[in-house]
Amino acid sequence: MNTSHAPLRRYLGVIGAAALLVIALVIFRKRQNRQVQEEMGATDRAPKRGGIFSYVHHNNRLGVLLELNCDTDIVAQRERFLQLANELALQIAATDPKYINFEDVPTDVVEQIHQVILQDPSMERVPPQKRNEVINSKLKKVLGEQVLMMQSWVKDETVIVGDLVKKVSAEMGENVALRRFRRYVLGEL
Repeated sequence: MNTSHAPLRRYLGVIGAAALLVIALVIFRKRQNRQVQEEMGATDRAPKRGGIFSYVHHNNRLGVLLELNCDTDIVAQRERFLQLANELALQIAATDPKYINFEDVPTDVVEQIHQVILQDPSMERVPPQKRNEVINSKLKKVLGEQVLMMQSWVKDETVIVGDLVKKVSAEMGENVALRRFRRYVLGEL
């Protein structure tokens, strides 16, 4: 038996073990990253926890009900989550939005607003190469009043409501989403 190669075999064995350890660490990190992304809401699944929150104006003539969702019951009980629900209810009471996100606006409504913008006499002065940019800007302005997540926050107009929700979601480390809302005014259907 040739023992002159024994140290080399031990060395290659150590290198092989180290290589296996590196491979195992890479696999572990990939799985860990996937779990973190899932926990942060990077998947398409909708959050299933949260609560129904309400706001009634001091004169009892205006009220809001909303459903705010998150991934776990623990987050649903945190002060920051409850605070966000209250802020959203106040925003809805103050601004009377029609939709949560731009994607919720029916295409016929978008097309109708688009046609009104095209018929605006000021559009004739806009150069053809800039026309789409101006139309999109006006469309966002008009829909920004009707879409909750595109509105300026009533307490700080430099903050967009959608950005506020994203910020709270990041602080919580979970997906936070407004699922639905309803604004009630005394005497209106």
